[in-house]
Amino acid sequence: MTIPVIKPSRDDILRCVVHFDDMPRIDGGLPDADLPGYRRSFMNIMGFKPPEDEGGGRVSPVPSSLRAAITHLQTGFGMAMVEAEPDNGVMMHVHDTNETFMVLEGRWRMTWEGDQGNDSIEMGRYDVIAFPPHVQRQFHCIEAGHGRTKGLLLGVIGGDQPSAEYSPEAVQVMIAAGKLQPQ
Repeated sequence: MTIPVIKPSRDDILRCVVHFDDMPRIDGGLPDADLPGYRRSFMNIMGFKPPEDEGGGRVSPVPSSLRAAITHLQTGFGMAMVEAEPDNGVMMHVHDTNETFMVLEGRWRMTWEGDQGNDSIEMGRYDVIAFPPHVQRQFHCIEAGHGRTKGLLLGVIGGDQPSAEYSPEAVQVMIAAGKLQPQ
């Protein structure tokens, strides 16, 4: 069977374009995102919807209040950017789907919980790491790119409604900081 071909109007294609400076963004938006060492901005490009069963510790990987720039396509994945000053990132967490990152600006430390404890790798511009589902992971900006004050990551997460859960240790830190209620 051949793949059907469509011929969209220019306006139809322009609905699929988002310029970086016009990208919807939010500072914070997740329970850990205003704690020292975890401050960051999100830019939701496309594909993220809050998980249907959000609650009980599950959260959307991108703040639920941040609408995607491209909303009319059902992509099967979510694409977002994370921007952070050095020494900031995200707490240890796990996803139910694959999560892939490409460093666009700066140097980042990617950490995961492995079979012999936590391990990490430093990554620079255009380096890519793909975390499989169910692996605890976190990332931190080590240094901003040349002439910049913040590093920039591109993140792609599989699924139309991916969910995330913070590690037990991260949950305890957020409870102590008053960001989460004990369950």
